[in-house]
Amino acid sequence: MNKIEKNKLTIPIYLNTKIVFDMLATIEDGFAKVKNVQTSKNKNREDDIGANIGTNNLFAFLNVGIRGNHKGNSSSGETVVEERTHTPVSLFQQLKEQLDDAKLINRDIKNLNIGDFVEVQGTLKNNPVIDMLSALKELMALANLFTDNKSKKPQSKKDKFMADNRFNSQIDALIKGLQADGKKDIICEADGTNIVLPTDENYFLNNNMSEVTDGNYKILGKVIQICMDDGEISLLRNTVFSKLQLDKMKEFQDVFSDPSLIQFVGDGGIKTVINAPVIMIIPIAIYI
Repeated sequence: MNKIEKNKLTIPIYLNTKIVFDMLATIEDGFAKVKNVQTSKNKNREDDIGANIGTNNLFAFLNVGIRGNHKGNSSSGETVVEERTHTPVSLFQQLKEQLDDAKLINRDIKNLNIGDFVEVQGTLKNNPVIDMLSALKELMALANLFTDNKSKKPQSKKDKFMADNRFNSQIDALIKGLQADGKKDIICEADGTNIVLPTDENYFLNNNMSEVTDGNYKILGKVIQICMDDGEISLLRNTVFSKLQLDKMKEFQDVFSDPSLIQFVGDGGIKTVINAPVIMIIPIAIYI
């Protein structure tokens, strides 16, 4: 039995299988290492046979061809067949091992270049804008539920906004826009640096984005943006609101500057950007 290596027994909570398959196929010039191994004892002959992965196999859509050895014992008719099948996780480990062997994984977060493969470990948090807007939406629902519409007591500017249907619709649209088409930013805090991770819900365990938030994980990915000394990364960059500069809109400033909302937006009001030091990484895998 082969020695078990602890660092290979990871549990990916997020795994972009398309990137894994594409990179392995590129490295191997096709899936040369994705194979079923069929062996049996034979005193008389050894035959090479070809096989194709069946349609029920996970990798059938890749049209992967495989080769195997078949050894048959003609005297007893006894055949022993061994099948070895890769899973997405085992292929990810194979990719990671090859990147490590080639010394292509940079683990120094303070010394990165665009295009580097990088492995970092840190605490993951939800997109802060989504968290803030969701909390505000719940607050508005509660406020409207317990507000006596017949009361003649003058409403504050904040109360008027909270009860305004247009403002409520804007909040809903913002939350949906920040999660359009299953895409969502997750923030990782590692070694004093914020890392923006654009993710796709299709690659999460059980298609559930909440699996990874508020936990400490490792991330393997590729660096696409670096702002260490100055600059910023917008959390609205891929939405229809990217050009609105939400935190500078007067009506949002009015309501978010209200002292009663400090618990949701903080003293600085709503922020839709993350300032340096910050980097953006396309995650291949998030795992423990």
